[in-house]
Amino acid sequence: MVAAIARYFPKGTKVSRPMGGYFLWLELSGGTDSMALHHSAQAEGINFAPGPMFSASGEYSNCLRLNYGLPSDCIRSVVKTLGALAKSQE
Repeated sequence: MVAAIARYFPKGTKVSRPMGGYFLWLELSGGTDSMALHHSAQAEGINFAPGPMFSASGEYSNCLRLNYGLPSDCIRSVVKTLGALAKSQE
């Protein structure tokens, strides 16, 4: 999934490298609105956790959490679509 994010998401996207678990934390450019991205993704049948869900003060608006517990054959397609949606917000 990390390789697919590097390929399909906007340049400069930062990805956490967790030591365990099934989640990646992504930080997109400062102008990206992860809530708007969330709504666009849902229209495509893709769900993720937008960053502001993890802040009582609305921080992390350019961040999102992805679950990578999916079978690997569907990850590339989902990440490609989500990356294109993220690029469209730049």
